[in-house]
Amino acid sequence: MIIQDAQNETSLCREMSALGIAPGTTLMVHSSLSAIGWVIGGAPSVVRALQSVLGEQGTLVMPTATPQGHDPVDWPEPRPPEHLFEEIRQHMPVFDVATTPSAMGAITEAFRTAPGTLRSNHPTSAVCANGPDAASIVAAHTLDVSEGRGTPFEVLYEMASTTLLLGVGFNRCTSLHFAESLCEKRRLTLRRNLWRQNGTRMWMDMQDMADDNDTYFPEIGRAFLAGAKAKTGTIGCADAVLFSTRELVDFAKDYFDTVL
Repeated sequence: MIIQDAQNETSLCREMSALGIAPGTTLMVHSSLSAIGWVIGGAPSVVRALQSVLGEQGTLVMPTATPQGHDPVDWPEPRPPEHLFEEIRQHMPVFDVATTPSAMGAITEAFRTAPGTLRSNHPTSAVCANGPDAASIVAAHTLDVSEGRGTPFEVLYEMASTTLLLGVGFNRCTSLHFAESLCEKRRLTLRRNLWRQNGTRMWMDMQDMADDNDTYFPEIGRAFLAGAKAKTGTIGCADAVLFSTRELVDFAKDYFDTVL
């Protein structure tokens, strides 16, 4: 087996800075640890590198979604056999903002458990943040349309944050769901999510943005990049794309308004 050169915090910091990540930035990161390659220290090293480049005045943000909070009929494949669904519904633990692990990859889970990280309270679409703006980013997260208004994604748009795609494509960029949520003909779906209300464990129907399933998101990404609206490079072995969250959302909303 051929092993590529190892990545370390120093080399990651250098490449992050070269891409254009600036101190003091509020940065949303969508990531894949495996795409970066062999990182000495693993996912926590990537988190520390990002925090080092952002500095004390920067705020790091990551999605820490938990799709296992949906009814099992809506779980992604591979899902358990159908005859187990009712037992799962009866015994599945309710989302806990402090302990439920992220399902969005090793980097997000290392970030969720890092000292000082705060998390929004949503059963399936929680967001974590760490830094001066963290509390204001995660303070509110509406249950319905969890990637729309009244959520951390709106706050990130309003505060002119930056987004980094680290080893992943635009199909993983949650801000595109936020952009579509602003459209009159947005695609919506209804899902049952496990929640605790007034101390009672219950399944609740919640309206949410429908999955794109690579219908529009990748094409929006290609068109956005073609307009030279992003910085591209590599961090470790991973392709990296850095751009203004607001510019992408505005661009994507215009796109959705023409196709939906």
